[in-house]
Amino acid sequence: MKKSILVLLALTLVLSLAACGDSNSSDAPINTANFPEKNIEVIVAYKAGGGTDVGARILASEAEKLIGKPVVIINRDGSDGELGYTELAKARPDGYTIGFINLPTFVSLTLERNTQYAIGDVEPILNHVYDAGVLVVQGNSDFATIEDFINFAKENPGDITISNNGTGASNHIGAAHFEYEAGIDVTHVPFGGSTDMLAALRGGHVTASVAKISEVAALANSGDLRILASFTENRLENFKDVPTLKEKGYDILFGSARALVAPKGTPQEIIDYLHDNFKAAMETESHMEKANNADLPIMYMSPSELGDYIVNEEAYLKGIGEFLDLTN
Repeated sequence: MKKSILVLLALTLVLSLAACGDSNSSDAPINTANFPEKNIEVIVAYKAGGGTDVGARILASEAEKLIGKPVVIINRDGSDGELGYTELAKARPDGYTIGFINLPTFVSLTLERNTQYAIGDVEPILNHVYDAGVLVVQGNSDFATIEDFINFAKENPGDITISNNGTGASNHIGAAHFEYEAGIDVTHVPFGGSTDMLAALRGGHVTASVAKISEVAALANSGDLRILASFTENRLENFKDVPTLKEKGYDILFGSARALVAPKGTPQEIIDYLHDNFKAAMETESHMEKANNADLPIMYMSPSELGDYIVNEEAYLKGIGEFLDLTN
């Protein structure tokens, strides 16, 4: 009798645990009617303090005013961004875990190695920032102009070191493309993110960095760093004295699009809700003022425009992959 009761109790416990498991399963239906009912987590695949993190926090602080629930930034840095991108791509597609991707890095990593995510594993929500690339040196560097830099590199192959935010990541691509177009030989030094990359430059451990303007504008204005050239079509609005590489005869444009995406399979109603509220947050006066103060160049793209941009980035990277070695 006692044995039968124990068996019955054990069976009841197993059934109860199974029922609880079903209610929390990733296969459970996604409720779109009352979204959101809890915090929305936004994964940033880089360290706090970098350009992506700063922009994400500015936008999140404005968006949560409209959404009415906390929008929480989660930093998941590692493996040049792959760690955070993988967590984002594999998250439950219920709208409560979304994240920022950096282009071209999000695409280039999948071409450089066997990543745990694919570019089709996310749903576009909108693009937030397009951050132009620049070549920077220390403020007291002997290189006063881009010509000084290139001439020295040609006369001293391999002596110039250029830090980047990770092998195959956005700044490495820009630096490697510049190296090819200028016909020079430099040494690329990868770091785990822009914060460490710039710390190495400021500490005199490398000669130069390819960075985004939002990451170095304040340091350039203070004289700590010197911008030698921009990777833009036209001269930067706030740095009119800085030449573009294109005007110097080097056919290269480079920058980083920072976009908000959700895991593949997120219901369209939730994508629409997130798009509408984050877009409205982008358009607020408070957001624009904070973004301007942080030197973040805002550039909106709709979900369809962002989807096309990702496809075009893949085509561009496959094209330059024929003559760029992104493994050194």
